[in-house]
Amino acid sequence: MDEFFVNVKNWSKRKHRLLGKYLPPFSAKVGSWAKLIYCVDGFAGAAKYEDGSAGSPLMMAQIANKCASWKKPVHLRLINVESNAEHYKSLKHITQNWEEQGTVVNLEGHFGDLVPTILSEISDNPALFFVDPYGPTYVHFSHLLPILRREQRTTELIINFDADGLRRIADTMHSKVSTDRAFKASLTNIENVTEIIGSDEWKDYFSEGSNTAQEREKKLLRIYMRNIAKHDYNVAAYAIRKSIKDAPKYYLVYCTRRRDGIVLMSNFIREEEDTLIAESSSPPNQPKFPSEEFDDLHQEITNRRKELSFLLFNYLRAHTQITRKQIRTHFSFERFGEFSDKDYNAAVKDFIDASKLLPRHGKKRINDEEPLTFVG
Repeated sequence: MDEFFVNVKNWSKRKHRLLGKYLPPFSAKVGSWAKLIYCVDGFAGAAKYEDGSAGSPLMMAQIANKCASWKKPVHLRLINVESNAEHYKSLKHITQNWEEQGTVVNLEGHFGDLVPTILSEISDNPALFFVDPYGPTYVHFSHLLPILRREQRTTELIINFDADGLRRIADTMHSKVSTDRAFKASLTNIENVTEIIGSDEWKDYFSEGSNTAQEREKKLLRIYMRNIAKHDYNVAAYAIRKSIKDAPKYYLVYCTRRRDGIVLMSNFIREEEDTLIAESSSPPNQPKFPSEEFDDLHQEITNRRKELSFLLFNYLRAHTQITRKQIRTHFSFERFGEFSDKDYNAAVKDFIDASKLLPRHGKKRINDEEPLTFVG
C-alpha cells in the first residue's frame, strides 16, 4: 500500500479525472436547494503523491474552494478517512488549512468502523461517498448498507470494485487443500466474497468451473450491482484500465437515485473513453497522419453517431413530441456511457436540418428544453 502513493498511475488519473469532472456539476445541481453538501473519502490516503500529484482529498478540497467562490456559493464539507498512520499524518498536514476553516474533517481509522460516526456527522444532508479501497477485501456490503438505506435520497456512491482481485479470491473454492489450516483459509475466502458482494449467489456460478476468468469477474460485478440496486439505486459500472486495449484494473461502480446524475456520468465516461482512444491512436513517438482515415477517434465518433441516428429515428417514431433533454436522458439509461452530449446535439441537429424534427419556435438553434415534433 505504501508504494501506491509514490506516483499517480494512469488508471488512478482516469478515476480522479472522472471524480473531478462529476463533483462540480453535482455540487451545483444539489447546491441549488441544499445549504450543505458532504463529500466522504473513505480511503483518503496521503492526500498527495510523492511526485506532487493531488490525491482525491486534495482535489476535492480545491473543488470545495471553487464551489464556495461561485456567484451562488455552494458549501461542501469534506470528511476524509484514513487508517495508515503515516498517510494520515500527511493527510492532516496537506489539508490543514481546510481543516482549520471547518471545510475538512479528518478521521483516523477504518472506513467500515467509522460509518456510524460519519452518518452522525452528515445528519440528513445530501452526500457523495467516494469509496476507493486499496484492494478487494476492505469494504464489506454491511459497511455500505447504512449508507444505502439513508432516507436522504441525494446519497450517491462511487465505489472502486476490484473484480479481478475478488475473482482470484473466489477461485480458491476450487483449491485442493491438504491441511485443516488450508481448508479453513479457503472457507474464510468464500465467506469474504459473500460479505463483500452482499450475497452468496455467486457460488453456484463459480462451482461450474467452465466459465472464463472474465465471465466470472463480470458475474461478481453484476451480483454486486444488483444488490445495490435493491435499495432503489440506479447503478452503472465503468472499467478503469491503463489503455483501451488493456483488461480492467477495476470498475468504478456509480450509484445514484437522481436521473440527471446518470446523464452526467454517462457523458463523462464517454469523454474518458474518447481520451483512451485518442491516446492509443497517437503514441508519443509515432508520426501522426494528417488524413482523418487514420484517426481512430474520428472514425469512432462517426460510427457511433450513425448508430445513434438509427436508434433515434426508431425512438422518435414512438415519441413524436420530445425535447433534447428527454432524448439524452432516455439513451443515457439505455446505452450508458456510449454517447456524449456532443453526439446527442449533433444527432438532433441533423434531424432538425433534415426537417424531421421541428422546434416549436421555428428556429434551428435550440436548448435542451425546446419542444420538438417528429414528422418523419
